[in-house]
Amino acid sequence: MTAIDYDDLDVARALVGDGVPSKSALPAVWWLTTDPNQIDAYDRWQAAYTDHLERVRVLAESIGLELTDAYISIFAKSSTILGFRVPARMEYRRPGDPDYLPVPDGWRIDSKTGRLVPSRRTKADRESQANKDFAAITDVPNVRNYVTGLPDSIYLDDRDCGGTMYAVNYRRGESCLWAYSGGDPDRQSGSDRRQAVIDDSVWHRMKLSILAALMEEKADRTEAGV
Repeated sequence: MTAIDYDDLDVARALVGDGVPSKSALPAVWWLTTDPNQIDAYDRWQAAYTDHLERVRVLAESIGLELTDAYISIFAKSSTILGFRVPARMEYRRPGDPDYLPVPDGWRIDSKTGRLVPSRRTKADRESQANKDFAAITDVPNVRNYVTGLPDSIYLDDRDCGGTMYAVNYRRGESCLWAYSGGDPDRQSGSDRRQAVIDDSVWHRMKLSILAALMEEKADRTEAGV
């Protein structure tokens, strides 16, 4: 079997396809894999994530909101919906106003966060349909529970009195899966470096010049309307 020359721009272009952004800062590092197990894992996550968002959309619309009103917290392998944005016509309008939107039955505006969440004051509240519906959409499929071989994030001690956690993110290519991060593991200290395990047999670290060239080509096509 002929080895893939990942450092060849033509090869990378064919593998990645048109999925690079045309306008974005270059990451500190990016990797690419053609491992079918990793590609399949990402595709399974994408299908589960799309299905989950549809269920969030249905719930949001049932209480007069939209999918984009959902608050989601993402950390490492955990993605959690924390509640919904409260529209002005619910928070500030009053009964009798033409565009007034009442707080849905079984829900409340949290005084600390300002989010719309299910009421949990009484036992009846906690067993309400609102709580059941919300519990069903709280845990969002996280790609890091599907794809393997890279750390969830790269920690760099790059600030006074602390450091920065740079997430590792993923994109589906035409015939590959690629990942990127704002943190370069080569800049990590010894102990942090040991925790950021990278499976070099699966993931190939790519030259940033390759990604820069692909992004420039995408920008040219976008400008030309191609």
